Amino acid sequence: MSVAIHERAGRVLVADDDHASRMLLGRILAPIGFDITYAENGQKALELFDHAGGAFDIVITDICMPEMNGDDLIRAILGRRPGMPIVAISGYAGPELVHALAACDAVLFEKPINVRAMRAHVEALAATRQCGASSSSSMCTISSHKASVADR
Repeated sequence: MSVAIHERAGRVLVADDDHASRMLLGRILAPIGFDITYAENGQKALELFDHAGGAFDIVITDICMPEMNGDDLIRAILGRRPGMPIVAISGYAGPELVHALAACDAVLFEKPINVRAMRAHVEALAATRQCGASSSSSMCTISSHKASVADR
């Protein structure tokens, strides 16, 4: 499944304190038609989310960030817009993180990011949104994606 480049695939809010990680996500998503807004921490991401009236289609957030971590950002965004598609990114996917994400419908990508899997997942989220389906599940779907050398 692929979103046509000439179509606007959707708006993505990317929150990550690492500039290189933000730019990597941009290089993954911009060529397939996503409009990306970047934030260097959770607090800035929440401000951008509020300023845009929540008009994002997907939120991608690192978990460990200054100012406001990804866990708090996810809770704040879901409190404002239940069902918002969330992709969490972490360098450590231990049981505490899985437990922290258990209340949402999220996918967890481990660092280093599996580029192919990230692109495919975000395209699938966009296609679901374009078909009018909504994410209303109260169950958390957490998939862990690890990058192989061929995916980087």
